[in-house]
Amino acid sequence: HGVCLSSCLDYWDDDLVLQAFNRSLILAPEIYGNPWLLKDNEFAKLARIYNLHRKYRDILVEGMVLPETYGPNAVSRGDDKTRIVTLRNLTWDECSYSVKLDEEIGLTSNAKVKLIQLHPTEKVIGTFNKGDMIKINIQSFRSCLLLASTAVYDEPALEGVDFRVLKNVENKPVEIEILGMPGTRSEFKVINDGLYKSAELDGKQTSKLLKGKTLKVDFPGEVLKEKIHRKLGDLAGIGIPEDVETLFEATVFAADNNALEIRSLYRSGETSIPEVKAARDAFFNQKAFVDRGVWDKNLFDGDNSTGFWQTRRYRTEKGCLRLDLGEVVHIDELQINVPDMFSLLPLVPEEGNIVEVSQDLKTWEQITYMSGLKIHIPIGKKVRYLRFRSFPQQITEIEGFSSGNKMDRTKWRASNLFAHPRNKKALKAWKKSLVLDEVPEGSYLCVAINGRHGVDGAYAAARIDGKAVGAPDRAPSMYSNPWEYFNSRRDQNYTYYIPVNEEYIGKTIEVYVFGYDKDNLDLEPELWITAYPYPWEKKKLVLERKD
Repeated sequence: HGVCLSSCLDYWDDDLVLQAFNRSLILAPEIYGNPWLLKDNEFAKLARIYNLHRKYRDILVEGMVLPETYGPNAVSRGDDKTRIVTLRNLTWDECSYSVKLDEEIGLTSNAKVKLIQLHPTEKVIGTFNKGDMIKINIQSFRSCLLLASTAVYDEPALEGVDFRVLKNVENKPVEIEILGMPGTRSEFKVINDGLYKSAELDGKQTSKLLKGKTLKVDFPGEVLKEKIHRKLGDLAGIGIPEDVETLFEATVFAADNNALEIRSLYRSGETSIPEVKAARDAFFNQKAFVDRGVWDKNLFDGDNSTGFWQTRRYRTEKGCLRLDLGEVVHIDELQINVPDMFSLLPLVPEEGNIVEVSQDLKTWEQITYMSGLKIHIPIGKKVRYLRFRSFPQQITEIEGFSSGNKMDRTKWRASNLFAHPRNKKALKAWKKSLVLDEVPEGSYLCVAINGRHGVDGAYAAARIDGKAVGAPDRAPSMYSNPWEYFNSRRDQNYTYYIPVNEEYIGKTIEVYVFGYDKDNLDLEPELWITAYPYPWEKKKLVLERKD
C-alpha cells in the first residue's frame, strides 16, 4: 500500500510516483520503513512529490486506465481541464509512447494544452492543440509523470531545459536545480517571470530572466560520445577459466552480509541534517537492532557485548567467515573473542582448525590454530584476506596485533554467509571482453543473467587490466543477515552490478558469468552499462518572489 524506504533505495522516487499518482490510494503518498536513510540531496524530491500530490489531491480521486498503447498499467487522473498521467518502462531499452491530448486521457476542454513532465526530471514539453499526439520518451526501468492542462500552470518552471524544483515554500525564495549534460549548452527562460523580483544563477544576479528573455548556460565537462545506458553485447560460452576461484572470491569479498538497512546507510553517506542524524542514531543504536548481530562493524568496535553472526531466519548455503583487512598489512596474531561455549559451536575447545590467508585472492596458504573462547591465530606475515572453513556461530570481537600493538581496524570488513569455493564448483562459464573509451560519473556494468539458474546458482565478476574485480551488489540483493524481513530467494534473472570509473578507460575489461547449478545451465547473459545517479551537470537558480 506504500513505499518502504529502507533497502535498495536507488530509484525510490519512481516507486513513490506510481504509488502516489498511479494507484493513489486513500493514504497516498504513503511511505514507511526508514525514510531517514535517504541521501540529504534526495529529501527535496521527496518533498516535491508530496507537495505536488497535495496540490492536485482533490482531482486525483477521478481516474481512468489508459489504452494498452500507453504501456502497462498507465493511468490518467484529474478533471476535464487538468490530467495527471503516469507511464512506465519496464524494459532494458528506452521506449516511447504517444500521448493524445483529448478525451482519450480525460481532457474535454478545447483550449490550448500545456504539457509538462514532472518526473523523472521536470521540463516544459510545450503548448499544443487539443487532439495533438505527443511522443514521450521514457528511460529504461523508469516511471514518468506528466501534467496536461488547459489551466494556468502556477508552479515554478523553466522552459528549454530539464530542471528540478528544490524548494517552493511560501514567503521564501524559490530554488531550482538546472540540469544539463556535460559539455552542452542550453537556452532557457522562466515561466511566470512576472512573479519574481530577482534571479540569481550560481550566486550571480541575472536580470534577463525577469524580462521574459532567454539565458544561455554552458555546462562543464566533455560531450559524451555514447549513450549513458546501452547494451555492450552478449556473453559467449567458454571453458572454465583457471582463475575461476579468484573471480568468485573477488565478488564475495566485494559484497557484504550486513542487514539491508546498513547497506542503505553506506549508500547514503553522512548527513548534515540534525533530525536525520537523530533518527539514524535512534534506529541503529537501539538494543533490539544491536542484539540481532547483523552488522560486521560490531566485530571491530572494542565492545565484547556486541557481535556479528549468521542468520537462522532463512536457509542459505553453508557459509564461510571471510575477513578483509582492507589492504595488505603485516599481522603477527589475530584474536577472535567468543562469549561462551555454546557460541563456540560447531568448534570445541582445544580443537585444531585451519584458516586460509592470501594477499591477492590468487594464492592461499593454510595456518592452523587452536579453538577456544579466545582464539589466538599465529599469522606472522603480510596478508589481506582470510577465510575460515569452520567458525564459531557467535563472535563478539576480532582484533589484530603487530609488533605488540593493536592494529587499526577502520578498514576491516567481514562476511559470513557466502559459500567456501570447495562447496561452489563452477560447471559452465560465459565471457565478454571490451574496452571503454569513456565512463560517465556513477557508471556501472550490469551483468544480466537471463534464464533460470537456481537460487544463488550464478555469479558474475570481472578481470580489469588483469586484476580480478568483484560485483558488490546485485538484483535481487545478495545474502544478508536480516534485521526484519529476509531477502528475496529468486532462482532466475539475476543482474550483477560492477562499478567502473575513469581509471578503467582504455583498459581491457573481461566480464565473466559462472553457472553452478547442474540442472539450470541454459543461460543467456548480457552486458549493459548505465549510471546512477544520472550524470547531469547542475546549476542553481534562486528566484525571489515579489512581496
